[in-house]
Amino acid sequence: MFADVAFHHLFQVALEDRASSTLWVLLFAPANVEEALAGLPSVAALLPEPAREGVPSEAFPVALRKTEREVYRWLANTHYEHLADALEHLERVHAAGCTFGTLLATRDREQFVSRTAEVLVADDLLRRGFTVKTITATGGAVPDLHVVADGVDLAVEVYSPRELLALDAWVDELKDLLNYADIRASYTFNVSTGLERSIPPDWTPLDPWAPARMLAQTHDGVMADITADVEDSLRGLRPLSKVYRHSETPLLTTVEIDDLQVAPDAGPARAGSFSYPGFGGYWPAGVFRTIVERAQRKARKRQAHGVPATARALVVSLMGTKTAEDLAHPVHNDQAAQALEQIEPQVYGLDVIAFVVRALPHGLAAILTVADDTTLSIPQVEAMFGQTPSR
Repeated sequence: MFADVAFHHLFQVALEDRASSTLWVLLFAPANVEEALAGLPSVAALLPEPAREGVPSEAFPVALRKTEREVYRWLANTHYEHLADALEHLERVHAAGCTFGTLLATRDREQFVSRTAEVLVADDLLRRGFTVKTITATGGAVPDLHVVADGVDLAVEVYSPRELLALDAWVDELKDLLNYADIRASYTFNVSTGLERSIPPDWTPLDPWAPARMLAQTHDGVMADITADVEDSLRGLRPLSKVYRHSETPLLTTVEIDDLQVAPDAGPARAGSFSYPGFGGYWPAGVFRTIVERAQRKARKRQAHGVPATARALVVSLMGTKTAEDLAHPVHNDQAAQALEQIEPQVYGLDVIAFVVRALPHGLAAILTVADDTTLSIPQVEAMFGQTPSR
């Protein structure tokens, strides 16, 4: 019923918790969600009935409701294969007795993304035959997971770094605005954000972080203008084609809405596309060094020490970064490995620091790993993270 609201690399997405808005909540059909939950008994037991979730839609009060509960991004969009797959992961971990704090209740997109990284790591370890327990936060520093099997007794902290929060937040907010407007309108749309082309062309190499900085500075004002214009267009069923300049920067956002008509009682039909500045022209190994530095700061918090265990690991999920695919290339991988040459896990009280991606259908796969084989053997590390450690 709605255009694709999934975010890159299976669950990527981040926004600070924001005030409720009639435009930026998730519209859903209770009957569709109820059908999805019928195959997810462990998850369903932890959620209210869809017919009681949130509040009725203002534009479609009989057919649709609206919620800010982030898990409904998955539950309401199971017609997308990767989101249906995500729900299978969610069901398996809960059926195994795992819980992930506020994952099923949160309205905070960034928190949801962080928690889903834990879900994916837990699920992959469960499927590999390990017993996985989640650790309930008690106010002190505790790990996310406790993993046991075949001589492994491992406390695991999962860290999911991201580089371009401002850029991700901008795109996510535009997606919510265009996909979930609680207004009785069906339409097509096209939204793009990019740098204005200068004449004559400027051949100066672009700093790939520059657009994100521009968005961080201009977000509020431009988004307010776009929101007002989109709402006016939809309520009046008038096409919109407008370019928005981001203050004094060369950044422009173009919003086009067409084919507007009154939506039927069953809900709107909406389809469109989004594009935004790419993350090109950069040195992957250099970006990885920054990720390593941030992982070290995370390791210094010693969260993996909050429970008794014979070994401890920090798993750094690279799925929220723009570098994972590039790091799989041998040249970039060799250069990135140099950033780990001076890293000693024992300095942080750890036995393993694994930088991982998810390589379907097998799941968890380490791109680079540093490990102390005093407590865990190399085969044990391989069994968990799928690759021989670089050290």
